Formats: sequence, structure tokens, C-alpha cells
Amino acid sequence: MEETMNNVRSQKSEVRSQKNTSSVFCHLTSGFTLIELLIVISIIAILAATIIPNFIGFDTEARLTATKTNLDTLRTRVTLFRAKEGRYPASLQELLDTYYLDVGVKKPYLNKFPLEMISKKSGNNEFIDISSSEEPITREGGWAYYTDTADVHVNLDEPLGRIWGEYEGQKPIDW
Repeated sequence: MEETMNNVRSQKSEVRSQKNTSSVFCHLTSGFTLIELLIVISIIAILAATIIPNFIGFDTEARLTATKTNLDTLRTRVTLFRAKEGRYPASLQELLDTYYLDVGVKKPYLNKFPLEMISKKSGNNEFIDISSSEEPITREGGWAYYTDTADVHVNLDEPLGRIWGEYEGQKPIDW
């Protein structure tokens, strides 16, 4: 009987040691090692360092393109006003307030003022009406409308900085 008890005890201790060994083994094989984590982080950092600089210039390029397109829109609307009304608008406000007949439908020359996107990221649709002999620049952005020449410009005369890429050094008022 004692021998049977010893056999049972030894079997229990073997089972315990197997359980302990297997649980330790499981903990050692699950998860990632520090080296694996460092390698993955390094790869992600290298990818980020090569890809992110390619996207940085998109914001400024989009803002420049939008501003130039909006400037062309304003100039086109002033020309359309001249063609329909027989005179140039006395103010840019007339483009919002005056309606013309287009295939029997009354339409304003502009529904809203387009945004100048250089002075502010959110855009600036303010404008000033001036004569070409006056000092127009407020350096606050928006649009400048020369009433005597019927020309629209961006109301900024400071050269653009380095972030504007190929437009660096250009003055938006000269566009």
C-alpha cells in the first residue's frame, strides 16, 4: 500500500512539473521580443521619413492653385458683367447684387465671393474697391478691385516665403 501511495505521489509531482514546465514554456514563446519590436518600429520610422515629406507640399500647392483659380473666376465675372451691362462694375459688391438674364433665368454674376487662400488657411473673401492711383495694400489678404481699370488682384504685396515652393519670392498682387 505504501508503494502504491508513493507511485501516486510521484505521478502527481510529475504532472505538476509538466504543468509548470508547459506554462513557463508558453509564456516564453508567446508575444514579441524587444528586438522584433525595435525592428518593426525602425521600419515604420524609415517609411514615415520617406513618405511624409512628399505630402507636406500638397497643402500649399492646393491653396495656391485655388487662389489663382478664384482670381480667374473674379476676372471672368467682371468681364461678363461688362459684356452684359455695357460697363464695368463700380464695386465687386455689384457682382453679388446685380442679376442678368441667362436663357430666361435671372442669375447673379456671383453667388458668393471666392476665397483667397494664401493669407489664411481657412480663406479670406474680403475685398477693397480702390483706384489704381491709391495705395491698395492692406497686407490682410482678400481681393483688391481697381475701379478705374476694372482689374482684380490678390491684396498681398509681400513676397511669398520658402514654404510656397516654386512661387517663393513672388508677390501675389502681381498675378
